[in-house]
Amino acid sequence: MKIPWMKIACIFSFLSFVLCKASGQVFVNDAGTREKHFVYEVKQIDEFFERFNNDSNSYVRKVYNTYHVTFKLDRTALIKSLFDYETHSWDANTINSFVESVTDPKLPLRLDFYHDNWFAEANCRFQFNASTIQVPIILRIRTNNNGGAKWVIAAVKPSPLQQDAVVTEIVTSKNKNKNNFINPESHTNNFIELQKVFEDKENLTDYLDANFFDRKNSNVFYNAVLKNKLNFITVRDIKYHYLQITGWIFTVEYFPREALNSGWLISSMKQVSATDKELYKQKLLEE
Repeated sequence: MKIPWMKIACIFSFLSFVLCKASGQVFVNDAGTREKHFVYEVKQIDEFFERFNNDSNSYVRKVYNTYHVTFKLDRTALIKSLFDYETHSWDANTINSFVESVTDPKLPLRLDFYHDNWFAEANCRFQFNASTIQVPIILRIRTNNNGGAKWVIAAVKPSPLQQDAVVTEIVTSKNKNKNNFINPESHTNNFIELQKVFEDKENLTDYLDANFFDRKNSNVFYNAVLKNKLNFITVRDIKYHYLQITGWIFTVEYFPREALNSGWLISSMKQVSATDKELYKQKLLEE
């Protein structure tokens, strides 16, 4: 059983009322169309968290408050609006089963930005010798006892580097008093901070996960950066892997399009056992 687009459109219909009330021209002039799209689009991954959890301080609720409209969407509708319907055909029973397990009134499940078991896969472009190559890098959030948080580079996926470079000794950070870290808000600008990270070769280990060198591909990648064989250019795209929901795994990607169903949306999802989830995590981290 596939979900028809008209049914999905109903999920957004109440949101439309907000902008209609704000301006009678909202659907017929360009400014209104852009405003409508801006409200619907899941612009940041933080906003994905807000809608998934039905956060009382979410951006979309603030829009409603601005126009003095009562927010009537429940969490079920919000979560269903977070799937990519334009390029993916979903099974209605699977989505309903997922939403029911997440919104169970006895044990509701929510995403936690500062909790373990979610990862960013940044597909990065590097200059490697005379060529441009892509190297997927896995990042995760780590917290400390003081409540602080940071992104760390947890693993490196397979790349052309495996056929080159000789592993050398790991360089210990030169300045122990300097607090080198990847800002916990770095995801909001597509991890542009990685440019600084890979230029700071003397302190490169400060930006790495504690178990980074125990994982495949890590030593070769580290050595190539250290020896200036690999120079960071940019992050091409990002995919987020969520393993926090019991019995499920899903990924989130960015869909930049002029449509209501746009922004950071669920691109894949599957129901799994605890064993399958652990195997997925091991593969993701190249353990």
